Amino acid sequence: MKKIKKWFDEKITILSLTMSNVEKNALGQVSEPLNSDVGQFRRITQGQLADSLINGEVTQEVLDLKWRTYKILRETDGLTSEITGYDESGMPIVLTKKIDKNKALKKVKLDNHDSYELEMVIDNSPIALSVNDVMSSNYIEANEKPIITSGDTASLGEISGEKYFGTYRTHLPIRIFRETIPKFDIETYVKKLNIRTIDEDTKLLEFCVSKYPDPDNKRSILFLKEIEKAKTKPRSCSMLEIKKVSFITYKCLGVSNFLEFEYDITSFDKIIEFNGTYVIKFIAKVNKNGDDVFEKHKQKDLDEKYQQKLKK
Repeated sequence: MKKIKKWFDEKITILSLTMSNVEKNALGQVSEPLNSDVGQFRRITQGQLADSLINGEVTQEVLDLKWRTYKILRETDGLTSEITGYDESGMPIVLTKKIDKNKALKKVKLDNHDSYELEMVIDNSPIALSVNDVMSSNYIEANEKPIITSGDTASLGEISGEKYFGTYRTHLPIRIFRETIPKFDIETYVKKLNIRTIDEDTKLLEFCVSKYPDPDNKRSILFLKEIEKAKTKPRSCSMLEIKKVSFITYKCLGVSNFLEFEYDITSFDKIIEFNGTYVIKFIAKVNKNGDDVFEKHKQKDLDEKYQQKLKK
């Protein structure tokens, strides 16, 4: 079952990457086939679904396939399967059940400085990017925004060799928005983010950073010294000047996948040491509270067919 699930995940990933090219082309000012040449010609396979995906053409079949894929991801989110036995024909008997995402939260160790209930834990492990993603217009557009996000400190349309072969090979799930360029980007060093509930509209955001230097990052020693300084003189540390935090959930504790959260930072709270980590705390107001990122891709006609269990 694990091999089947791995194969399915790989196919879904490939399909998602293919459809992302379709979306980028559709959102551009000029929509054209991604492999178009100067000459005009009609392909033999033109009009077929595979051809539309390869050439970035937005057709109803492509939109339906996208929604069907996202719907499968949503319906299988949080499910696990195990073989419980075999029938008379030797075929496996598979039991599928829902994982209790909140159960894992009870095992998370928290400091005693605050008593707020833990809502979710966001893993900040890097996600690999392709060269096309690195060099896409999305990067340039990010630099044109007045609020700076993580890694958006290069000049417009330019990427240094150090940035290209270092930071920009991966993307961090947690995005931090600022109005100034800090001395250090907290999100680069954060291992996880705890979201604790103060009330319905107010949250305590806890950025957890290892107390020990990273042997692969020489700047981590300087960063840890900056944290020690921030504990007593937080106003003098530019890395604490945060305006907004956002992320899309995937394999996180206490929450379903593919939900978007966004918080406006209202104030810096404190920095404490706990269980081998520095915990950097902020008070925040909820801006987006679990918006389904797939909802904007819904195809109503196809969705109604699913609900009525009609044939394709």
